[in-house]
Amino acid sequence: MIQSMTGYCSSIISTGKINHTLELKCLNSKYLDLNLKLPYALRQKEFELKKIIGKKLFRGKIELLITNDIKKENKKAKLVSKNIKSYIKELKKMNSIGSTDLLKIALTLPGSYEVSESNLSKNDYKKMEKELFALIENVIKFRKKEGKEICVDLKKKVKIIEKNIQEIKKLDSKRIEKKKRKIHNEMDKLNLLIDKNRMEQEMIYYIEKFDINEEITRLNSHLKLFKSEFNNKLPVGKKLGFISQEIGREINTLGAKANDSQIQKIVIEMKDNLEKIKENVLNIL
Repeated sequence: MIQSMTGYCSSIISTGKINHTLELKCLNSKYLDLNLKLPYALRQKEFELKKIIGKKLFRGKIELLITNDIKKENKKAKLVSKNIKSYIKELKKMNSIGSTDLLKIALTLPGSYEVSESNLSKNDYKKMEKELFALIENVIKFRKKEGKEICVDLKKKVKIIEKNIQEIKKLDSKRIEKKKRKIHNEMDKLNLLIDKNRMEQEMIYYIEKFDINEEITRLNSHLKLFKSEFNNKLPVGKKLGFISQEIGREINTLGAKANDSQIQKIVIEMKDNLEKIKENVLNIL
């Protein structure tokens, strides 16, 4: 089943004295790019948390943000005298400020005090870990839901390209005959004595340069392979990207060899739909 790489989920849990807010955000990326923003008490668990996320989400630019909010009744503030003295020293240079007001102003500035943050107990960490697993599962659900929508759109675009191929096949037989008539007409105008057998041989070699049957066969084969990956349980984003590149090569070759204005119009439509397919594939896990 196709999954997208984007997803978002958040939750708040309480572990005694602290409320923890967890946010998990996923965006497109060629590789697994993990970025964790953790409070001090959890920094020693960073590697462990990365391992948990990477094992489940595989690929994408993934950010986990955990913030702690100590409950009001449990906050213990400690003045940072070094920073306060430094602020007062700088404020004294401004003569208009009274000495009583200096301390009041200094206390409002960043770093004037710090709130103690106790380490998480083993049980608290287990509770948070459980919540992270729940977040990951919700993100996977989000990815699957969006993946279904992408799959529907991909099927539509592939169907249009398959329809375009049928239109080209109808035009192709007429195109070859048209080329032959044009060459014969030009030769008749020259009024030259020509070996007909040699002429037919040269005609066959020349027409072969415009033959697009091989390109059509390979194109149909690539489209069939592309569709077969829709129900693959493993991540298929990179594989679909490679197949879409091969589809593009065949479409380009077909357009170059066709040398026909009607077919060229259809080829342009095929290229347009292929670009839309490639855009969607970039968001597939």
